[in-house]
Amino acid sequence: MIEKLTPSRVIFNIINYSFMILLCIVCIAPVWHILMASFSDPRTMMATPGLFSRIVGKPTLEGYRIVLSSPSILTGYRNTLFYVTAATLLGVVMIAIGGFVLSRKTKLQTPLTLMLVFTMMFSGGLIPSYIVNMNLGLLGNPLALIIPGCINGFYVIIMKNSFSQISPSFEESAKLDGAGPLTILVRIQLPLVKATVAVIVMFLVVQHWNSWFPASIYLTRRRDLWPLQLFMREILVQNDTKMISADEAASSASLVNNLVKHCVTVVGTLPILFAYPFAQKYFVKGLTLGGVKG
Repeated sequence: MIEKLTPSRVIFNIINYSFMILLCIVCIAPVWHILMASFSDPRTMMATPGLFSRIVGKPTLEGYRIVLSSPSILTGYRNTLFYVTAATLLGVVMIAIGGFVLSRKTKLQTPLTLMLVFTMMFSGGLIPSYIVNMNLGLLGNPLALIIPGCINGFYVIIMKNSFSQISPSFEESAKLDGAGPLTILVRIQLPLVKATVAVIVMFLVVQHWNSWFPASIYLTRRRDLWPLQLFMREILVQNDTKMISADEAASSASLVNNLVKHCVTVVGTLPILFAYPFAQKYFVKGLTLGGVKG
């Protein structure tokens, strides 16, 4: 049955679509500007104000040549891929186990849930965290970027609620066949909440990919262990010109460095932009499945 469009409905649709189109433009315009600037001539780019809707001046790949030939960027990529993979895998395992335990109908369910919620509202802060990690021997250790942030209370609550929505008949049937808790979790419940798992994986990947502050605290003396985002911060904030040769630095350091900034931003952002569409279809289902009160 086709819904009859009343005048008020037509007005609402116009306002709604206009707002969504404007929101898309606001979100896409900065990304497009950075992408076009990364291929633009640095001299023309510096003399051209505003957002770039196209490549300005003579197209060039000089910025990408400098970035991709830099040992720092390659080292950062390698380290970031390791940190993201290890922290995401460990995080999914810990979050799944935590959500599974909290979804069990036991006397400890409520106290454990309250303790978890308490950690979401209050934290010890940077100094106590630093002291704890120092006493654990994690200073200058890549595990400092993996272990402390491997679990998130909010994600555990989402996973708990997802497990709580599964019919108890699945677990009862598995127990009749002799399945234990680990088998029930891995072979029965996780496949039923794979949409939620996909959402949590994407959240963890984005979180660890964009993370730079923990590395700046715990890996200050281990430049060889820096993630990509910390190298990007060094270039973007501190105007680092170490990747530029002496002749280039003497003649046009500021121009080339400005071009390198845009190229580094593109290189550091594109992997996440390409990965997001593959997980997008799970977002609504995964969040709504885990957002229902258990």
